[in-house]
Amino acid sequence: MLLLHIGLETDLSVLKGMGRTAAMVSSFGMVIPFGCGLALGLLLPAQYLAAPQARMIFALFMAVALAISAVPVIAKILIDLGLLHRDLGMLILAAGIVDDTTGWLLLSLVAGLAQRGSVNAAGFAILLGSAAAFVAFCYFAGYRLTASLLRWVDDRTFVEHGKLSAMIVIALACAIITQAIGIHAVFGAFIAGLMLNNGTVRVRKPERAELEAVTLGFLAPIFFAYSGMKADLGTLRDPMIPLLVLAIACGAKIIGCGIGGLLGKLKWREALAVAIGMNARGGMEILVALIGLSLGVLNAEMYTVIILVAVVTSVITPPLLKWAIREVGERPSDAERAERGKLLSHLELNPEGSKLLVLTGGGPHAELATHIAAALAGDRDASITIFRASTPDNPTNKANWDAEFARLKEIALFCGATRVYQRTANADTIEEAIATETDRGYDAILAGASHFRHHDGLGGDVLRALVSSTKAPVIIARSGVDTATPFKRLLAPTTGAAFSRLGATVAMQYAQAFESKVTALYVREATGFALPGIALGRQVTDGGEEFVDEIRRLGEELKVDIETRVGAGRKPESVILNAAHTGDFDLLVMGVLFRSSEQRLYFGPRVRHILRGAKCAVAVVVPPQPSSLRT
Repeated sequence: MLLLHIGLETDLSVLKGMGRTAAMVSSFGMVIPFGCGLALGLLLPAQYLAAPQARMIFALFMAVALAISAVPVIAKILIDLGLLHRDLGMLILAAGIVDDTTGWLLLSLVAGLAQRGSVNAAGFAILLGSAAAFVAFCYFAGYRLTASLLRWVDDRTFVEHGKLSAMIVIALACAIITQAIGIHAVFGAFIAGLMLNNGTVRVRKPERAELEAVTLGFLAPIFFAYSGMKADLGTLRDPMIPLLVLAIACGAKIIGCGIGGLLGKLKWREALAVAIGMNARGGMEILVALIGLSLGVLNAEMYTVIILVAVVTSVITPPLLKWAIREVGERPSDAERAERGKLLSHLELNPEGSKLLVLTGGGPHAELATHIAAALAGDRDASITIFRASTPDNPTNKANWDAEFARLKEIALFCGATRVYQRTANADTIEEAIATETDRGYDAILAGASHFRHHDGLGGDVLRALVSSTKAPVIIARSGVDTATPFKRLLAPTTGAAFSRLGATVAMQYAQAFESKVTALYVREATGFALPGIALGRQVTDGGEEFVDEIRRLGEELKVDIETRVGAGRKPESVILNAAHTGDFDLLVMGVLFRSSEQRLYFGPRVRHILRGAKCAVAVVVPPQPSSLRT
């Protein structure tokens, strides 16, 4: 379970762009400690060997133990020191991932040899070939099977914690396979985590949190406590041996990574910082030690020595890295990456592998909601569930519902969606049926406006209950005078607030799907003021360029054609309406805030004015409400 969690949190994408430097650091950071560990294992007195007749296996095990790094510990240290998104931090993490992955493969091979009891060229070649075949299968086909299974569980089953169970089954299956071919089971679990971390696999934050809670909150403490109980400081008769192993472990790792960094064209201070960062062993070394003890490769004394190495290297790395990085200034690319990361963090809807829900009551508004959902679900791994709620007083006519679903599915498929599912549910009230369905972890919920317009011209109690209680963004679509799709000109008003940026994001993702053009509009408010009988004119607030510029830069990241405008007027809602009518826009996309204090579907007087006056199609994007405000 620990290796499954580590694999799931290992982001291989950081390897992209690291190039020659990362390759040099990881190569020398593995080869030199491996060689020193091998020599140490061959030269240690026989009293430190659990099986003196199998010295070569012991030496290989010591080589792996000294060569491995701990990516989770490294990542946590980089986060604490604010280095994770700097060039050096990403370099340390990338080299650590290579070390970790290579180390687990080597450890699994050595463990397999230990189980066989001897080292020979034929046995090693068979193990290496089996490992290569397993990794190749997982890389080319396994992750697709994993993605399909997770999507099927997510879309078609209704078992509580079903995805967590599926993840554990995948990890156990991989562990069984690696164990069967003579490689340690932990390698299979690690590869399973890497497959689950692929972008096409639908593993979201809640499932990650569940796995983390079970693993780090319950199983890991038991594992580390058990590992600690196995360590016996009383067995260390000669203090020179622990100091020697610690010195060789730290020295070999720092020298190896430092040489690799210098050959990779780093400055000496940068190379030293990278080398120190790579020296943390943490829980990985403890797991290596426990595996060695369980296989009979390590005796109690050497097990305790390796545990001490893991603890000491993890404790000394943060202060040493902080000292080493003190004189290393930020590179221009660090500031650029930080700005880009901040910008992309505003994209709250990720179309890759998204799971969307369309609520339908029939009519053109539901068709428009389905059309927009298809635009947001253009990724081949995304899915759309079209849902109808029924009650004892208003049961669903199956024939009519099937015909309606067929029509909406045709719209979705025509717009590029590939996975469209049909769902219905019964409850005492429509609101209750919808609430039960929305709890199944959708990324966004789309609904057509009510046929009977209330208040803001969108809907009444059903949509109000949805907006006030759901944990996902809600997009309410209302068709206009001309509903010809796809829309080619979109207007996205923005205020600079997060909710309006969410609306602009939806507009850009729609435009990305249909190569449309988006106009981002910010309106400076002009306030009139006067004394009795004396008109003093108007005052126009400054600013706004930075808000539309942010939308423009987001559009550039998404490769969307963005036009930016800054207008001014005493009533911003009138300026927006005028722009919508004179600019020949076909879709108005607005991010809005739900006014939860009102016992109706209400977004404020300005939004109400726009909705009442807009002639084009409208999509209102409502962010999820804070939990304290849900009713």
